[in-house]
Amino acid sequence: MKEIKIEEQPWLSLHRTIRITVDGIRYRLFRASVTVAVIVVAVAFLMNILSESLIKRSVAANTRERIQNARLIYAWSAKLTSPGSLESVVADLANNPPESAIIKEIQGFGDFSDREMTELRQQAAEISFVFSFFNGLDYAKRRSMIHTATGMGILNRLRTPVGREQFETALARIRSVHFDLPDEQLDALLEATPAVTAQLNKVLAARSRAIAAVNREVKNKDLLACLADADHRFGDVIRQAGFVFDSEKLAPTIAVQAQRLIDTLHLEKSMEERHCRQLIAQQANILPADVNVIMMWDYLDSGRFAGRYLERMASAGLDVTGLDAERLVSLARGRKENAALNMAARLTVDAGRGFLGLGERLAWLLFVSMLVCGIGITNAMMMSVTERFNEIATLKCLGALDGFIMLMFVLESCFMGIVGGAIGAFIGGIIGLGRMMAAFGVNFFNAIPVGDILLGMVVSVILGTLLAAVAAVVPSYKAARLAPMEAMRVE
Repeated sequence: MKEIKIEEQPWLSLHRTIRITVDGIRYRLFRASVTVAVIVVAVAFLMNILSESLIKRSVAANTRERIQNARLIYAWSAKLTSPGSLESVVADLANNPPESAIIKEIQGFGDFSDREMTELRQQAAEISFVFSFFNGLDYAKRRSMIHTATGMGILNRLRTPVGREQFETALARIRSVHFDLPDEQLDALLEATPAVTAQLNKVLAARSRAIAAVNREVKNKDLLACLADADHRFGDVIRQAGFVFDSEKLAPTIAVQAQRLIDTLHLEKSMEERHCRQLIAQQANILPADVNVIMMWDYLDSGRFAGRYLERMASAGLDVTGLDAERLVSLARGRKENAALNMAARLTVDAGRGFLGLGERLAWLLFVSMLVCGIGITNAMMMSVTERFNEIATLKCLGALDGFIMLMFVLESCFMGIVGGAIGAFIGGIIGLGRMMAAFGVNFFNAIPVGDILLGMVVSVILGTLLAAVAAVVPSYKAARLAPMEAMRVE
């Protein structure tokens, strides 16, 4: 049989190819809808998990910052009453940037030069790594390595021949544990431990002297009441003692928080008065003995009730200086906001861990869902190829190349991937946003990373399209390699 050679194979334009592909989708709308539905479910699941992860990470960062700011009064109350421990100084050195106030404060207390401070911070980072390593072990593994040593005692034990031998023996025996600090670096750290300990003790001693200086000024006054004057004279006392205490931003914040805490404690103490308890009992229609502080704060959220409660406090002989209904409402709402912050902190405790912040379990579920989606698309496209044997044969008889046939099926799958991906990304984003809003409330609405979520939706659409395109490669290749006469016989 003589071979027929065609010098120029006919090739349809991309516009014509797309039109034929769209017509094919329209003629087989039901099967295309099933394929799109598979993509929608997979992409919606992906976007739901991704949006929740992004929102959790953003809320976690926002929550940490807000909680840290809200608890400044507690941090400074502790700082002005206790010098801390060696481990706390190590944590401050390792976890704060060089320009932070706490680093400058430590440098001032220790009277360290810049070079000494740089070396101390580097050593503190290594010590912090050692602490984190042993704190991450379970009890049995930790005991087998360092017995019952804790804190700086770990380094002191590792400096002894017996302790070092025990650690190395246990580390060699336990294959699942890896200590990433090189031996040379560990030896240098252990050798410098006495000097580092002396420097840390020097800082603690200076802190103790500073606290004593503050206490001499406080005398018999309540520290909380003194902190309420932090933006005036008491702030000067703190700075003169050697603490780094910003007079422009930190001092006013501490003063406001101290006054809020004083007012809060005063209101909660007012619950001991019978007249105040009776008012809440009347409002809740319960016995006065069943009234608690939580109920008081719930009712104080109303300005009208807050005014009545102030009147009861005054009639009971309690001091209401500086208090009004608006102040009570503000305190009640601030307490609710703090409760929401604590709840958000608990819900986001694992945010940011694992692949894309999803965690191992969700990442695995995501992989399985994408795999199932790919199999579903491949199956749908294989059925489409089987149903269109006659059409494929006709196109080939008219001169269609294998590349055109393959491109037609891949484009068809891509179109369905774009439509399904867009719908799925929108649905998944809405579901994820709704779930997170239900979990965190409207207090964290400003923490929602809108830009990241929109980017995640775009990525989800692209991923859905790529998944559909990859899943269509095998069916489209099968269709392209199909001989016209064979297709006619099958049909």
